[in-house]
Parts: sequence; C-alpha cells; structure tokens
Amino acid sequence: MNSIQTDIIAAGCTFPSGPTLALASVALRTQLALTRSHPFCVDRCGNPVKTSHFPQTTLNFTNERWQILAYNALQDALRHAPYAATLPSRLWLILPSSDRAGVPAQLENMIAASLKTALPGCNHVTVLRGGHAEGGVAITQIMQPDLHSAHHIDIVLAVDSWQHPDALMWLETEHLLHGSHQIFGRETCINPYGRVPGEGAAVLILAAKSSQHRWCIVEGLATTVETVLHNEQRPCLGLGLTQAARQAIKQAGTTQVTHLVTDMNGEPYRSDEYGFTVSRLNRLLDANFIRMAPVLAAGDLGCASAIAHAALSAWHLKLSPTNAREQHLILSSSDDEQRCAMVLGNTTGRISV
Repeated sequence: MNSIQTDIIAAGCTFPSGPTLALASVALRTQLALTRSHPFCVDRCGNPVKTSHFPQTTLNFTNERWQILAYNALQDALRHAPYAATLPSRLWLILPSSDRAGVPAQLENMIAASLKTALPGCNHVTVLRGGHAEGGVAITQIMQPDLHSAHHIDIVLAVDSWQHPDALMWLETEHLLHGSHQIFGRETCINPYGRVPGEGAAVLILAAKSSQHRWCIVEGLATTVETVLHNEQRPCLGLGLTQAARQAIKQAGTTQVTHLVTDMNGEPYRSDEYGFTVSRLNRLLDANFIRMAPVLAAGDLGCASAIAHAALSAWHLKLSPTNAREQHLILSSSDDEQRCAMVLGNTTGRISV
C-alpha cells in the first residue's frame, strides 16, 4: 500500500470503567470492569441482562446517549491537544450499521452537528458505518496520498452502545449474549460464552509527520475480509485476519511485535479466529510479547472497538520510556466480514508531550 506516514498526535476514550483515556488505561492494566444488571431488560427466562453501561438514570436510548458518549470522548482528546479544535480538520465519524437492532434513526446528522460545535476548524465530515473493524477502514482512507493533506488534521471518532433492548435481544437470539439464560428440557442453562455488551466512544487525532506533538506512528495498516462469519457452522480459521496482520507487519518492517492487542470477547468464534491467527504469526512476535485485551475492562464496544484499542495503545506508547522500542499489533475482528490489523510504534528520540 502506497501511503503517507501518519502520526497520532492525541487520543481520547470513554467507557464505564474508564471515563477518560488515562483512567481507561488504568482499567485495562487492572482489568477493572463495571458490569451491571441492565435497568429493565431481562432475558427470555426473566433474569436481568448483564452489561457494561453508564448508570445515569437520565440517559435514555435515543440519540442523546450517543451524543454524550461521542462529545465526552472528543473533549478528552482535545484536553491533550486543545490546539486541534481550531486547526483545519476533517471529521471521520464511525457508527454501527443503520439496520442493526437498537441503532437510533438520524444518528449521524445529530452527532455530526453536535461535534462540529466543538470543532470550529472542521470543514468536512465523512460518515462510515460498519462493525468492530470499521475504524481501520477510515484510517486506511486517511493514509492514501490522494486523500491526504498536510494542511489538515484528521479526527476519527467512533461511538457505539449495545444498551438498547432491541440490540440486547438480537445478541441473545444470535447466542452472543454472555450469561443469558436458556431452557433446555426442564433445565435452565447459562450461556458461558458470548460478549458482555458495552458502550463507549474513542477518538484519534492524526497528522502527517508531526513529530513536535507525536504520541506514536501508524507504522502499518491493512484491511481485509473474512469469508467465514460467526453465524456459520464452520470454524473460522482466521485467514482474513492473518492476511491483514501479515500485511501490516510487513509495512512496519518488524519481526519484534512487543504487544498484541485483541478484541476477543468471549465468543468461541473469536477464540478460533485468534488462535489460528496468532499461531501463524508466532515468528513475528517478540519472545516475551505482552497480550492486551481491552474488552475485559470495557465490554464489547462494537464499532468503537478498533479506535478505542488504538487510543489505548497510543497512550501507552506516549508514556513509554524513550529508549524502549515498542510496536503494538492491534487485531480487529467483527460481526461482519471486515478485518483490520494496525501496527503502532514509537521511535527512538521521539518528542514526548
């Protein structure tokens, strides 16, 4: 892929156990999760559904909930780079598919309008809709020479919430809801697999070769598709994810990935996919590589997953010792066919802020 070197100059994040990026990093390191009973949604056996959600009773399931999540993540990022608000910028808004259960209508227009009030320098908004790996698609487009501009910064914001009852019931119907109860014969059984539905938003602020404010560099990025999806009987062998990972690692020019970040969420499908993928990547990983699983702290963040995980890695790299060479491989699977792999790295002698 012919692409422009892109730096992450700031990031933001919000989810229940990590309402800011700094606190989200603490939650990730300590595996602090805030899993609660949903305020009124129950499974088919009448038991409360367990989710990771903000507890404010004033938040409903309309556009307002999504707007607040998105706005808080943006403000978190701008606290680290307040100058970015007034610079000429393009906003890339990542939302779940409009036909997914529980996604409010007219969501993109309302969120884009509310975010632009905090970004007086924003002159263009692009909306992408998809699943967990869709954030990688946005960054891939940003890095293309024909779309890239040294006169703009790019702000990628992803937001998602599984808290609407229709979304939770869809997950239960698909057998993807962790801890839901089902009746087999005369026995009640709990699903030991599946995801803990979460909610949150994340932001990356990107610029070209901006070493003065750099947190880290996007050293490699690739997107592919997977043909075996979660609702099929065949096991997923991770062919699409492996292809993306190898391409991203090749672009980064590394055989020493120090951190592996995944969005494994408790589903056997994902376990198969990552197991086969990591076994093929074994020679490209550092002997003492560190595994990071943000979903253990955040719950499943849907289409905000890839950007949230990249934000957490960027924060880690920003704070890492300047003499410690690190490269984070972020693997993103999805409910749909999209797959993404991203390598973020620091550089010797980078400027810390």
